[in-house]
Amino acid sequence: MSIPGHVGGHWGALHVDFTIVLALSVLATAALCVAGVTAYRRRGSRAYLLVTLALAALATQPLLGGLAMAGAVSPATHHTLEHGADVVVVLLVLGAVYDVRKAAQPREVSR
Repeated sequence: MSIPGHVGGHWGALHVDFTIVLALSVLATAALCVAGVTAYRRRGSRAYLLVTLALAALATQPLLGGLAMAGAVSPATHHTLEHGADVVVVLLVLGAVYDVRKAAQPREVSR
């Protein structure tokens, strides 16, 4: 089937271009997640933990895309779960920023 404006090839029902993009995305987000875990293990702060969890949530998105492409998840479920993952990423990053700002504020010493 030829779709106007569509770039890439098909191998039967498999979208080769989309499969390559998903595979690269999985590798990139997995590498970021490993970097986050490494940073958290070195620093051990709550902010690093929150950023690591945000990276893990980011890594779920290409996996959801692969499940949708394989037909294991419906397009509507895929769409909802990816937006849910976006919300989780945003909340975790905001939590990390808040935690760092809170820790950076000078504390008054009561006498």
